Amino acid sequence: MEFSVLITVYKREKPENLRKSLLSSYNQTIKPKEIVLVCDGELTEELDKEIESLEVSIPILSVYRLPYNLGSGPTSRFGVKKCRTELIARIDSDDYCLDTRFEKQLKAFESNPNLIMVGSNILEKNTEFTVLKKVPETTSEIRKYSKMRNPFNNPSSMMKKDYILKAGNYRKVRYLEDYDLVMRLLHDNPTKDFFNIQEPLVVMQTNDSTYLRRGGLLYIKTDFCLQLDFYRRGDINLFQFIRNVFLRNVIRILPNQVRKWIYKRKMREKV
Repeated sequence: MEFSVLITVYKREKPENLRKSLLSSYNQTIKPKEIVLVCDGELTEELDKEIESLEVSIPILSVYRLPYNLGSGPTSRFGVKKCRTELIARIDSDDYCLDTRFEKQLKAFESNPNLIMVGSNILEKNTEFTVLKKVPETTSEIRKYSKMRNPFNNPSSMMKKDYILKAGNYRKVRYLEDYDLVMRLLHDNPTKDFFNIQEPLVVMQTNDSTYLRRGGLLYIKTDFCLQLDFYRRGDINLFQFIRNVFLRNVIRILPNQVRKWIYKRKMREKV
């Protein structure tokens, strides 16, 4: 089965992170047909030089440059349309894959043709700690978990392109565009299967800004609107809507260091 890797990059990314992410996607036990890199607006001179170097090192790398910064959702939407294969694997520009990631995900698709999305657990790693972020395994567990939180780690996901497009592709839902897409895929495909491999296949490199982005009034507003969308569509009931708005957003108003502690101690597993 042929597949593409889709990565988006913004000017605040570190060149060394982007290099590690792209090379980890290329140096796999099963290589992708193409790696699609979409630059979300103007980048720094250092990033541009790094990309030029990577185009030589990675012959399957295709680079697209958007003239303005559009945000993750619209940039991902553009990238999906540029991918030429049946399957699309996502990875963030500051994360990297373990070298058997794609081999194991393709094996899952081959063993169950009814699957439309396969993800995995991930490791969150920084200079202070490494923790495991687990997600539910089976279709029924994924559907149940989705009513409270995103049941997929977006940087680990591999999806069928046709179903992404049928669901409406990525939308402009700041910070939560991946959760938004997953819920539409679940809603639109009640007879299809979803699966998470129960081992970490991606390493997410975190720092204090990672947890800072998960808080604030803009995040709360976006999350409220998304939960309201889920409720209106029938994905969650009224009780679940009220519970989610309260529990999911209490953590958003806490100081960053407190939020970091909660994610580390209460929402992740130590490794």
